[in-house]
Amino acid sequence: MPRILGIDPGIRCLGWGVIDADGSHYNYLEAGVVRPSANRHLAERLLHIERALDVVIARHSPELCSLENVFYHKNPRSMLTLGQAQAAGILCAARAGMEVTLYTPREIKQAVTGRGGADKQQVRFMVERILGLRFTDEPDDLSDALAVAICHAGRFENAAREGKGALA
Repeated sequence: MPRILGIDPGIRCLGWGVIDADGSHYNYLEAGVVRPSANRHLAERLLHIERALDVVIARHSPELCSLENVFYHKNPRSMLTLGQAQAAGILCAARAGMEVTLYTPREIKQAVTGRGGADKQQVRFMVERILGLRFTDEPDDLSDALAVAICHAGRFENAAREGKGALA
């Protein structure tokens, strides 16, 4: 039963979620958001993200990490800072010895809702159903991070069923 850390990267609000996967059954462990202070320099914000993720990793000892892959954004500056937040998550996971996999937003939505073009409300609804949760005031970053973990769990299970072991 692999333990998976899903990360929805963001410099203002980074979502994370941890699940255990046993076949097509997923067990929710914990999820949250990291909100670095907006009045800090970029390096300090990235350090805040790194430290927060290190605490999550130490508390849950996940074996696998999956992140949403930032590859396009309307604003190039925003895309760059999202990529830096993504890199902070990748480095934390790699330092902890985890296998890291990136998924496009379309792959995540397809895996969770069955539609690559699903909106955030549909993703949130399906994450709630799959994990047996009910979100109230939590930001979308939290449910998006859990969606990334669910996506990876499904891909991991499919690879294992096809006899490929871990993801190729």
